[in-house]
Amino acid sequence: MMDGEMTCIRFAVTAALVFVTFLSAPVWGTGQTGTGVQLTAEERQWLQRHPVIKLAPDPDFKPIEFFDEKGQYQGAAADMIRLLEQKLGVTITAVHLKNWDEVLEKFKAHEVDLLGAMVRTPNREKFALFTDTLVTVPGGIFARGGSRTNLTLADLKGKKVAVVSNYASHDILSTRFPEIRLEVVPDVSTALAKTSLGMVDYYVENMANATFYAQEAGITNLQLVGKTDFEYRWGMGVRKDWPVLQGILNKGLASIDREERSRALQKWIFVDDMRWRPTRTFITGSVAVLLALLLVAAAYANYALKKVVRSRTASLKEELKEREKAQQALKALSVQLEDRVRERTADLQREVAERTRSEREVAASEQRFRELFQNVADPIYIADATGRILDANDQACHELGLTREELVAKSIDELDAINCDGGKVASQIESFPPSSSVTFETVHRRGDGTTFPAEVKVRRIDFEGHPAVIGVARNISERKKAEEERIRLEQQLLHAQKLESLGVLAGGIAHDFNNILTSIIGNAELAQLRLAPESPVLDNLRRIETSALRAADLARQMLAYSGKGKFVIESIDLNRLLQEMGHMLQVALSKKAVLRYNFAERLPAIEVDATQIRQIVMNLVINASEAIGDQDGVITVSTGCLDCREEYLKDAWLVDPIAEGSYVALEVSDTGCGMDKETLARIFDPFFTTKFTGRGLGMAAVLGIIRSHKGAIKVYSEPGQGTSFKVLLPAADGAAADGSSESKGNLWRGKGVVLLVDDEETIRSTGSDLLRELGFEVITATDGREALEVYRNHPDIDLVLLDLTMPHMDGEQCFRELRQTDPAVRVIMSSGFSEHEVSRKFVGKGLAGLIQKPYTLSSLREVIRAAAPGGTTA
Repeated sequence: MMDGEMTCIRFAVTAALVFVTFLSAPVWGTGQTGTGVQLTAEERQWLQRHPVIKLAPDPDFKPIEFFDEKGQYQGAAADMIRLLEQKLGVTITAVHLKNWDEVLEKFKAHEVDLLGAMVRTPNREKFALFTDTLVTVPGGIFARGGSRTNLTLADLKGKKVAVVSNYASHDILSTRFPEIRLEVVPDVSTALAKTSLGMVDYYVENMANATFYAQEAGITNLQLVGKTDFEYRWGMGVRKDWPVLQGILNKGLASIDREERSRALQKWIFVDDMRWRPTRTFITGSVAVLLALLLVAAAYANYALKKVVRSRTASLKEELKEREKAQQALKALSVQLEDRVRERTADLQREVAERTRSEREVAASEQRFRELFQNVADPIYIADATGRILDANDQACHELGLTREELVAKSIDELDAINCDGGKVASQIESFPPSSSVTFETVHRRGDGTTFPAEVKVRRIDFEGHPAVIGVARNISERKKAEEERIRLEQQLLHAQKLESLGVLAGGIAHDFNNILTSIIGNAELAQLRLAPESPVLDNLRRIETSALRAADLARQMLAYSGKGKFVIESIDLNRLLQEMGHMLQVALSKKAVLRYNFAERLPAIEVDATQIRQIVMNLVINASEAIGDQDGVITVSTGCLDCREEYLKDAWLVDPIAEGSYVALEVSDTGCGMDKETLARIFDPFFTTKFTGRGLGMAAVLGIIRSHKGAIKVYSEPGQGTSFKVLLPAADGAAADGSSESKGNLWRGKGVVLLVDDEETIRSTGSDLLRELGFEVITATDGREALEVYRNHPDIDLVLLDLTMPHMDGEQCFRELRQTDPAVRVIMSSGFSEHEVSRKFVGKGLAGLIQKPYTLSSLREVIRAAAPGGTTA
């Protein structure tokens, strides 16, 4: 029996010694044990040139490196770096930055020189050098309790995995496993919290960080479900341009022996599978105590064995003492177990409270979603993958005129007037990208069958555990109307610009044309006055004069088209003007056409040029007659007064916007052949005509005259249904004038000296002859400068006939200079442009008169007679 006990005791002592030897064995391989580091001369010089070396650790990377509450740099890497400082005899200054992203930003900008602990990856090797390994820790895959275990990184394809921004796991997974859906978070605590709450599927990180933070945060529902195929080997990151420092640090690391390295690391690092265990320091201390007890027991056992022969009783007493000690130890363990049960109970209570709080937050979040869902101003629909409506907000029901029960009983193809095929809708839903929204336009159908355009923004979601889509449909009827209005206004603007440019061209041509006609008409009149009545040349001269007057009428039409043909404004009664034109209109009509009148009573007066209004009437009636052609038809001329609003005026042909208000309407309608849309769009274009012999200026002149009178014209026509032109002219205040004019004598003659100023030689020659025919002496000048000089040298000049458009100095500037020289000067302005256009420039400036080219002897006589009274009548 004694031999057996001895054998057992010896076995126990031997096992204890072996266990102690195992635990005390160094972790690292054999390295330099001396405290001194042999540096080269170049390395020592480099350290002298760089006395300050800045280190930027990760401020929150427990237990590897971090800053504690007092701002002290702590952790496994921190202790290793302090050993390096001792070995190398250098000072490394730790800089406290906000987070790891800022650390990398400052390091890349060379504002700091070292990184405390960083895993080497291909991407990081682009901007940093790495020392030999400081710390090595395996990587783990963490998930909520109950998840499938023994996973690898390849099993995470398509899963939502949390990684910390710019950590090694972020860099490695984004490069090697692009199929994994990464949830990038700012720190480890956030990653653990999201994994614990089920906001992500997994979290990939080194086991040291994960277990440390999980225990610190009291997170108990996570477990290790797999390991990564790479280890976290942390070295120090060195500036890319400091390879010398890399070599120095590697020498320092090589000088740290295994015992020193073990003491620095075992204080901080102990990896667990997400269940709490004592730290290695604690275990070492406990084992040391246990070994001490075993050694005491062994010594005592050896002593007892020596005394066993002498006293069996003493041995039994020792055995009893040992039992009492075991009982005491068992009692102590029982107390510890009770404490552990209480701690676990408290942990469970905290977990229940946290879960209750999370459930309340989820319920509150669902309530907020429901409130937002119902209070959004646009209709919102949720449908499954086949297009069946699962839910909709109140606005959707209101927009479609359906109850919620009616709406959720329908499918998208029943609401969409375009995508009305169920299979097509399902295919369209399947084509939507999983992580982004799609916006498109369609047409929705209300419950009563009416439709409206809608803009739909759709996104795929998970609804109650099933794939679905949520769509926001906005009624864009008003936007479509606004777009149509914008297009209409753009077309109107383009038309206006075209007419404006052609108007400028027509006005310029008419001006030059009138200069030529002045000479032709003037010389023809003078020749007729100077020939004997029986001269055979008189007929030729009359035909020349007649043709020139027709050309002058064409020039007036061109001025009318340019919008500058409003000459003599007077207040007239449109009904009376039409009645006076009755015979003229009847003569111009086809024999097949019947002319009817429909005049409104008590029609307001209009302030217009009567001649131009007659031209409008003649053009419209003649066009109506030609539209009837050889068939029997009716032409109706109507008048009326309309109160026009902006909406009514939108469809009118107008170049410049006109104001709302009261307008006198002149309508000419016929039962002729009508016009198609293409012809209707071009009827007011200059030189466009449907007649074989037409010039294409009639309707263009009509539009120009209406424009110059601040009016508008509306056209209604369909092929085979006739045409109606409605002219709108602003109504004037007051009664119309009676239209009578006092007859003027044609035998008046003047006297005195007239200064004729014109840059055209033919105008100066013809004008001089006409003025001499009227009894005046004539002095001529070719431009404004010469006219000023002549006027200053001839104080006997009674009147100046001044052309408006000249080189060097035009008529307007010359007039101002003449007024400064002689405020009493009498000037008659002559121009190839319209008299009205010129008069607007000189209103209230003392102009004696205006005359428009081409002018005749009689028109010149009347203007001079009004401007220079005192002549005689023969």
